[in-house]
Amino acid sequence: MAIRTRSRTPLLAALAVSGALALASCSAGAPNQQPQRSPEPVATSAAPMASGDPSTDPSASAGGVEGLSAALAAIELAESATGAVAFEIDDQDDDRAWEVTLADGERQLTVIVSGDGSQVVSTAEDDEVDAADRSALDSAQVAIAEAIETAADEVGDGAAFDDASLEDHGGDSQAWEVSFEDETDVMVSIEDGSVLRD
Repeated sequence: MAIRTRSRTPLLAALAVSGALALASCSAGAPNQQPQRSPEPVATSAAPMASGDPSTDPSASAGGVEGLSAALAAIELAESATGAVAFEIDDQDDDRAWEVTLADGERQLTVIVSGDGSQVVSTAEDDEVDAADRSALDSAQVAIAEAIETAADEVGDGAAFDDASLEDHGGDSQAWEVSFEDETDVMVSIEDGSVLRD
C-alpha cells in the first residue's frame, strides 16, 4: 500500500513570510522605541510646623513687651479662682511668680500665681481693702488688664512689664499706674482708658 504525503514546504514558507511582515510593520511604527519606565517616586516632606505660637506659649511676649502675656494670664486666673476683682499685680522681685491683689467686696485677697500665669500657688486673705482703692474700683470703667495693655502699646516693643496698681493722680482722683523695668511709668485713666499726660 502506498502512503501519500504532502509537502509542507510552501506552508512553512508562507508562515515565515507573514511573521517577518508583522515584525516589520511593528518596528516601522515605532523606530528605536524604548520601553516606558514608570517615574520614580519623589520623596516629599511636610513643612515643619511653626513652634512658639503666642496663643499657646505662656512665656511669649504680647505686643512685643516681655512678661505681658504671663501677667495678663495671671490676672485672669486669679480673678477666675476667687471671683474677685484684681487691682494690683507685682512680679515678686524676680522669683518667677506673680502676686495679684484682689478686692472681694471689702475683703482683700492675695493670690500667688506661677510665673507663666498658669497655676495658682497660694491664696491668702489680707486686711480690708483701702477705702480709696475701694472707691476707685467702684467707679472704674477700665479694668487693670486693659490698662496694662494700653500702657504696653504706649511704651512699644522691647519693654519689660514690672507691675501695675491703683495710685493717686491729681488730687483725690486715682488712675492705673503701670510700670516697666526700665523705670518707665504710664498712668492710665480708670474712667476711659486713655493715657494721662502730666
